[in-house]
Amino acid sequence: MKGEIPRDQWKTFLDEFSKRNQLRPTRLEVIGQEIGAQEEEELLPFLGISFERKGTAAGSIEILMGGETAREPRQLTHIIFNAQRIVPIVGIAALEDGLGIEDKDGVKTLLHFEALPEIPDTTS
Repeated sequence: MKGEIPRDQWKTFLDEFSKRNQLRPTRLEVIGQEIGAQEEEELLPFLGISFERKGTAAGSIEILMGGETAREPRQLTHIIFNAQRIVPIVGIAALEDGLGIEDKDGVKTLLHFEALPEIPDTTS
């Protein structure tokens, strides 16, 4: 995968990625040979992503999304076990549009940042 982040830089990269993109609306998609394409959730605020280096969860990546207030009660924690690759998704004008993560079985998790839907102006 093009632009892959070296494994020894995952923790630092994901910490910085979380800070840069906190509360951006997201869409999470999982694509695998046996499951096809599955969309888990959309337009949830991105709270953070972390890499576990030690313990029973070593090698896993955890994505946290959800509301920090009662206005957005939905929450989602998505865990990728045995992560093998992390690749930033870069859009037009080299802006960070998300992240692609692949596990040892080839299942890809795509975290996309979404634009909020436009709210029509009713003041006219």
